[in-house]
Amino acid sequence: MNYLFHYYAVRWLTREAGIPEAEGEIIARSSQFVDEAVRPLRVETGGAPYDLDVTQDYLFWDESILSEVYLPFHFLPGDPEEAGRKRRDGARNPWAVTPNGQAARELLVEALKTRNPYRIGIALHSFADGWAHQNFTARWEEFNALDGSGALPPVGHLQALTNPDDPSRLWTDSRLLPELFRIDNTARFLEAARKVFRYLRTYLRRPFEDEELLLPKLETLLRSPGGREGVEAAFIVDGDMPKYEKGDWARAAGIEAGSDRGEGSRGYDKLLWLRSQAERRLGAGIRTVRAGPGFFESELYRWSEAAREHRRAAKAVLANF
Repeated sequence: MNYLFHYYAVRWLTREAGIPEAEGEIIARSSQFVDEAVRPLRVETGGAPYDLDVTQDYLFWDESILSEVYLPFHFLPGDPEEAGRKRRDGARNPWAVTPNGQAARELLVEALKTRNPYRIGIALHSFADGWAHQNFTARWEEFNALDGSGALPPVGHLQALTNPDDPSRLWTDSRLLPELFRIDNTARFLEAARKVFRYLRTYLRRPFEDEELLLPKLETLLRSPGGREGVEAAFIVDGDMPKYEKGDWARAAGIEAGSDRGEGSRGYDKLLWLRSQAERRLGAGIRTVRAGPGFFESELYRWSEAAREHRRAAKAVLANF
C-alpha cells in the first residue's frame, strides 16, 4: 500500500471510528512513516548520538533487511494453506503473506493494548499490508516470481513493482488460479479498511455495525478519477482530510534539510532499486545529521522508539513460525 491508504484512508477511518483528531493524526502519520524511514541516520544532539530506526529499504541482498525490515513491518507471514490454494502450482510457503494473518493480528492487538498512537499506527501499517502483499513473501525466492518479469530478482513484490500498492490499480498476478489472477486493489483495500475500522471501534469499546454505511463512502474516495493526485484530492476536499506534508516530523525535530528522512518513497521503483544496490556497492552507510535541542521530545523520536518496540514484538511473534 502507499500513502493513499497508509495515511489518508487510515486518517479517515480514525475519524469515522471516533478517535480524537490529534490522536488520529499521530496514528495515520505513524502508519505512513513506516514507508518513509528509508535511510539510516545518526542524529547528533549535543549528547549521545541517536540512530533513527529504519523500517523500509531496497537493499535486498543483505539478510538483515529480511529480518529487521521486511518481515516485521511489511510481509508478516499468514496462512500458507490459504495462499497455496490460490496458486496455479499449489505451492505452500510458511512465509506467505495472507490477509488478516495471525502474526499481524497479534501485533495489532498488542499495540492497541499499549494505547500508544505511534505504536498503533505502525502496527496498522503491517496489518494493512497483509492485503496488498498477499501471496508474496519477504524473501528472495521463486515463490515471488511473476511471468515475464525476470529482469529484477523475485524479492517481495519487486517484480510487480508498485502494482500491489496502488489503491485504484487493476493488475494481473500470473501465479494465481485463472479465476483469481485479475486483481482489483480497491476491493482488496476495502476489506483491509473494514478490519481496521473494527479494530479501531473495539479499541474505543464501541460497536461497528455501521461499517456497511462507511465502506461505500471510502470506495468512492479510493476510486476517484485522476490517478494518485485525484484520489488524494478527493480525500482532502470530499473527505475533509488535512494534506499530508512529507518531512514535517523531521523539520519539527530540527533535522537538517536533505537528510532523506521524511522525503517520501517511490516504493518498488526499478531505478530506485538499482540505485540502492549501486550505493551499497560503493559503501554508502549511515549518515550523521544534526537535530535541535528538543529532539528527544519530538514526534520523530517517539515514532522511532515505537518502531523499535514493534520490531521486538514482531520478532517474538515470528519466533513461533
